[in-house]
Parts: sequence; structure tokens; C-alpha cells
Amino acid sequence: MEQLQQFFQDKTVSTVLDVGTGSGNFISVLKEALNNTKFTGIDPDNASLEEAAKIHPDVHFSIMSGEQLDFPDSTFDAASISMAMHHLPDVQQTFNEMKRVVKPGGWIIVNELFSDNLNPAQEVHKSMHHFRSTVDRLNGVCHNDTFTRAEILEQVKKAGLEICTAFNQEKDRVEPSTEDISERKDQLIKILSQIKDRPEYHELKKQIPEIEKALQQYGFQMATRLVVIATVKKD
Repeated sequence: MEQLQQFFQDKTVSTVLDVGTGSGNFISVLKEALNNTKFTGIDPDNASLEEAAKIHPDVHFSIMSGEQLDFPDSTFDAASISMAMHHLPDVQQTFNEMKRVVKPGGWIIVNELFSDNLNPAQEVHKSMHHFRSTVDRLNGVCHNDTFTRAEILEQVKKAGLEICTAFNQEKDRVEPSTEDISERKDQLIKILSQIKDRPEYHELKKQIPEIEKALQQYGFQMATRLVVIATVKKD
């Protein structure tokens, strides 16, 4: 990510904590932007961490929630959270913990998809994402609908962080093949099967052919992501 490289090119970042790391995708991005940096990744899902450890054998991973970080104050030069804000039960508590473990004057990096001002192909992605988040919530999993761009910035400012820069990041639109569309439809059917005994099943089932039709008509493109780099204020 070129903007990250430009921002950190003259800055020393020796240690980074990646919160909600999942399979470690954002660590791969950060490795391209930062040099000689030691990474730590945390996530409450052990299966995701096992996958991340295969990709990043040089990174230390721990099972941990963002709301309660088991690290001393001022441990890291920076902390990041990517594509995970909408999974948090308490966004502000997580930001407070990230602030606590980052050294004063250090940085917090947020990478989060947003839900407004999207083109039709991105709206397809949003509808698929919200379909899954609805099923997760019915299963008792914290998976909220995505924030708007303004709401993400508001959450960062509310945490008392000073925004240094913020920019949008987009991936290219994909024209899915018939096979791709069939696979995505099968994924939705598999997700829906988790709640086959619930009354909401039949209403959600109606969305699948609508999403399939939109895929055929508009293609698929990841929703735009907002990247925010903020600094932890010095006392």
C-alpha cells in the first residue's frame, strides 16, 4: 500500500500489534510498508491464528480479544486493526486498549471497509457481507453491519486519537464467470444452512436469487476501504 509506505518511510516502527489479525492478511501489507519490524498478532479465533502462523512463521500470535489486551502499557510503537471494527462488541474499549499498549507518540492504523457511496458492483459485496453478518448475529456471533466512512472517522476521533492522514483504498472490479457466481451462491446457501431451523431462514433465503442476479448484472468489487493513520497523543 503505497500511502502507508510514504507515511512511514522516515519513521522508526520497531514493534507492531495487529488486533483482530484473522489469518494475518494485514500483516502482509504492513510488512511491505515497514522495515525491520517485529509483529505480534492477536485474535479470539484459534483456527484463524493457526492459519496465520503458517503464512507468517516469524510472527508471534496469541488468542486474545481486543477489549482486553494482555500487554503492559506502552509496549508497541504502533497497533493496527484491519477489517475487524465491525466485529467488535465494544469499539471504544478496543481503541482504549490499543492506545494503552502503544507508546505515546506512536500510531494506530485502521483499515476498514465502509458502506456508503459504493458503486453497484461494490453494493453486491456489501449485500453478501450483510447477509453473512445477519446469520452470524442470529447465531450469537458479534458481526455488525458495516460503518459509513464518516462513522469510522467519528469512532477514531471519539477515542481521542489525532488523525494524521486518511485515504480510500479500492480493489478492481471483477467480472465473475458462471462458475464463480455458482460458487458464491453455494457459499450463501451454506451460510444460510446454519439457521435452517430458525423463522428468519425463509426471508433470508429470498435474498440469495437477488444477490445472484446482481452478480450477473454488475459483477463483484470489494467495498471501498478507509485507511486511517492516527497518533497516540503524548501526555
